Amino acid sequence: MGKYHVHVYPVVRVLIKDIEADSQEEACKKAEELVDLHQLFESLRFDPPVGYVEYADEIDGFLVDEEGDVEHERSTWYEKDYTPSPPERR
Repeated sequence: MGKYHVHVYPVVRVLIKDIEADSQEEACKKAEELVDLHQLFESLRFDPPVGYVEYADEIDGFLVDEEGDVEHERSTWYEKDYTPSPPERR
C-alpha cells in the first residue's frame, strides 16, 4: 500500500466586521484590502498530519450583511469581481 500527500482546497469563510462604506460593493473591496489572508492563514496553528496551511490566492465570493438588518433582508451575495451573484449561485 502506498502513501500519499493530499492537498485539500476548502472554501473558508472569514468574517471581517464593522466596515464603513458607501455601498455593499465598496465594503467588499475594503474587506479584501483590510485583511492579509496570506498572513492570516500562515499564523494558524495545526497538528500533524497537517503539513501546512496557506492562502491559495483565490476568493470565490462575498456575502454582505448590513449592520442592524437582523432578519438579513438586505444581505447580498457578490462574485469575486464585486458584482451581485446570479440567483443560481446563492
